[in-house]
Amino acid sequence: MNLQKLQKHNPQYVIKSIYDPAFQTYGKVRDEKVEEAIQYVTANVQPPQNGNCYIASDEELEKLPEIQRLSQKIYGYLDVMAGTVSGDNDVLNGIEYHQCSETIIAVSDYVLVVGHVWDMQGKIYNSSLCECFYVPQGTVVEIYSTTLHYTPMRVEEKFQTICLLLRGTGDACEREGILKKKNKWFIAHPDNTEKVEAGDYPGLIGPMIKLKYDE
Repeated sequence: MNLQKLQKHNPQYVIKSIYDPAFQTYGKVRDEKVEEAIQYVTANVQPPQNGNCYIASDEELEKLPEIQRLSQKIYGYLDVMAGTVSGDNDVLNGIEYHQCSETIIAVSDYVLVVGHVWDMQGKIYNSSLCECFYVPQGTVVEIYSTTLHYTPMRVEEKFQTICLLLRGTGDACEREGILKKKNKWFIAHPDNTEKVEAGDYPGLIGPMIKLKYDE
């Protein structure tokens, strides 16, 4: 489904191209060759039948020259892990940020929903401040540490992405406020009862952003 058709199905949202100037405060599109990495994921990583799956570190993926080169260029030879995010997500029911850039490679088309950390009021963020961007397959996007984000949203039946972060991000640690895991600050939407009951702070207020795909 292209951007125009997706926008037609979702007139309640403004879905912009990732190349729109409005994205410049959230991150940048990187001009990099990633065909081998995309081929690897397509051949070796199967999206779950239901729900979403995040694999923080895939050793074979991390060995690929394309991924090593991208890691060095963006993170300056720091220890970086590369993994995959895939599934059938169609809703923003939480939002997070890290103290480092996150790099996302589009194995398939997807929609990225983002916001600014500086618009948070303490532990509260209003979903009405979010912006939606359509990301076509093959695009490499670096999102800044000041950018709120969460699981990509599908365009077709499933989505697949490659995700690069500093190694250790997401490892277990003692909770402190909205610090959920190492280098991972997260708030859930109150309607995301599974996360709230698990201890996540219900700080994402406003309506949940949910995409539609049918007439």
